[in-house]
Amino acid sequence: MPMNRNDILEKLKEILLSADESSRDVIHLVNENTNLHTGLGLSSVNMLYLIIATEEVFGIYFDDIGLNELQTVGDVMNYIEGKLS
Repeated sequence: MPMNRNDILEKLKEILLSADESSRDVIHLVNENTNLHTGLGLSSVNMLYLIIATEEVFGIYFDDIGLNELQTVGDVMNYIEGKLS
């Protein structure tokens, strides 16, 4: 059964928590519009971890996108959906 957007969001929240423990206090507020940099304060190192962990969890590869193209949680979700379909 394919994952729906809510399933993807919940998995991303788990990944975000492991990428940056300091987001624990705000993770329940994360939605598709949350900015990865200004909303969650992810550094470039955190972003790399997010990419690597997302590849492992979802079994996909970020082979045709730059990190600068991923600004929001929704951007990451859209990319994952595109790779899973």
